[in-house]
Amino acid sequence: MDIYTFIVELVKVLAWPVTIGIGFIFLHKPFISLIPFMRKLKFKELEMEFSQQIQAMKLEADIEENSEVTSPAMDILSFSTRAAVMEAWIELETVAASKAASFWSSSDTSLFRNNVRLGNYLHQCNVIDENQLKSFNELRKLRNELAHIEEVNLTDSDAKAYIEVAANLVQHIKHNH
Repeated sequence: MDIYTFIVELVKVLAWPVTIGIGFIFLHKPFISLIPFMRKLKFKELEMEFSQQIQAMKLEADIEENSEVTSPAMDILSFSTRAAVMEAWIELETVAASKAASFWSSSDTSLFRNNVRLGNYLHQCNVIDENQLKSFNELRKLRNELAHIEEVNLTDSDAKAYIEVAANLVQHIKHNH
């Protein structure tokens, strides 16, 4: 084998790996920025879905299957699962912002609404524990993902589980301190 044949064979072997590597270098940031908008991601055994996350949160919160939830979001559930989740989040955020404002002897909740650190503040004030903070932040994340996807295939049971976890946090925040 002469040097030219060797070079041609080497180029043949390395063409695809080099192309994929270069493509990854230039396109990894755009692909990573799309991850929050995915509803479902599959790679071999890895599968992340809204339903798995919310069902796991429900188990962690130790919510009974037959527990009665009184929330305006439950009234909306039969019409729109997305609207029900949004309503559940609004109720949770309203109660959390009111509790945070109460530590400042204020009724103005505008400083705390839409604040990504609201859950952390409630945790620092010992209103919620570490697991509840995790649930609070995960509920926010799931709600944001749901708000920004175009097509929603959210089942009634998944939306109901979200509402139950949110309502459980609402009750805890209302009755703590």
